[in-house]
Amino acid sequence: MKHLKWYFWQFVISIVLSSILIATKVNATVVRILQANLFSWSTMDKKKNPPPIVRMTSYINEHNFDFITTQENDYLLTDSVYKLDQKYKIAGIREDASIFYDSSRWARVENSQKTIPMTADGGGRRLAVFSQFKNLKSGEIVALGTTHLCVAWGGHADCIGGQVAAHNNDARAISEFIEEYSAHVKIPVFVTGDFNNLQDNLNQAQIIESTFVNYGLSAVKSHGNFIGPTFGNAVIDFVYFRQATLKNASLYTQTQGNPSDHSAIDTTFQIGL
Repeated sequence: MKHLKWYFWQFVISIVLSSILIATKVNATVVRILQANLFSWSTMDKKKNPPPIVRMTSYINEHNFDFITTQENDYLLTDSVYKLDQKYKIAGIREDASIFYDSSRWARVENSQKTIPMTADGGGRRLAVFSQFKNLKSGEIVALGTTHLCVAWGGHADCIGGQVAAHNNDARAISEFIEEYSAHVKIPVFVTGDFNNLQDNLNQAQIIESTFVNYGLSAVKSHGNFIGPTFGNAVIDFVYFRQATLKNASLYTQTQGNPSDHSAIDTTFQIGL
């Protein structure tokens, strides 16, 4: 009889634990983000019809992203010629770094659009762009920021103060801003962008990471390494996150049809666990 009771309670406990696990999975929200630098001499060729960038918008439409963060926006993805699904809206004004979101699943939180200055270079000012979004189904709020850090190659003037120091200072400025930006409610945070450094690239990536890590942000990696390369042999593009669980990360490359000179980072997270 004692054995029967023991098996009975084991069965009850397993049912309860299974119910909790199922409820947790049901309540979890999946967030899929594409980080994509759009620059390419070929995609900027206005003589081509259709424009090569439609391969990027087709990829976005097919994979149903929650958010797309872009840099080097010489064209606005929401222009009708690029055939991006009309559910995607741009959060705030168009900048060198922009955030697009799926308006059928997310709404921009009112007055949450912010920009902070980054280190300038020969190409002019640089900004980090931030916005908060509310999930229309679950009510969960996330914060998303993206930037295009200063460039010191290809004819551009050196970043003010030197590129390595500038990138580290900019990563600290982003981190300190995020601390205040999400202070009242501890919400999932995602930071994306690229830092355009080909010389001593891995060391630069590690320096930026060491700054973000101090503020609780983790880099999207594959088997312990920065995901990439995303430009030539360099790991230029990045995605960092906090208070979320990384479920999958891959690259959208030129071989797969990406028209940009950069490989895009395709990431899937879970929040609300």
